[in-house]
Amino acid sequence: MSLAKLRPELQEIFPDKGITELNPFQIAVLDGLKAGKNYLVEGAEGSGKTTAIFVSLLQKITEPGEGSPRAIVVCETDQDAYDLHAKLTPICRILDLTVDLAHDRGIMLQQRNDIFDGTEIIIANAKRLYELYIQNGFNVSQLKLFILDDALSLFKKGYKMQLSRMVESFPKCQHLYFSTSFNDRRIEEFLEEFLPITSTIKAIHE
Repeated sequence: MSLAKLRPELQEIFPDKGITELNPFQIAVLDGLKAGKNYLVEGAEGSGKTTAIFVSLLQKITEPGEGSPRAIVVCETDQDAYDLHAKLTPICRILDLTVDLAHDRGIMLQQRNDIFDGTEIIIANAKRLYELYIQNGFNVSQLKLFILDDALSLFKKGYKMQLSRMVESFPKCQHLYFSTSFNDRRIEEFLEEFLPITSTIKAIHE
């Protein structure tokens, strides 16, 4: 499908970055983003999840802001966070948006200072994001979008408590949780407590 559902700036930028169309799964995620609801987004490897995530970020966060980040993406690993940051950064530069990376390979004080200086988007692994959170390393008062890149893996690795503590302090914002499956007791308990009303988007493979 074409890029017609994207805002005009992205329709101009994406073809130069090798993105000329979106698949039905990615279109469904964009429609959900526009609806403003919380979504569980289920898609297997190869469904286009990564593109769906950064298109959602760039569609939702439209202009530079002051101070507090407007979007946070929690990735399973340092490498996942690094890869997503690398994909986003060239486009964010064109749009005059700042995207900061927080992961265990870097120096936490420097990452905290970079975020404190002002950013629109934080891409982080769960461990480092939580460490910054408990040190008051970022302000969530203007948060609009919170994304889990691989919810099942994050919960299996034992990050339920950290995610719970952060989410309960967030203002009202939109949540998109991506995963290969949500059939796990730990995720179900988390959703019952923090996001009792959600909808589901599934990738359909023919």
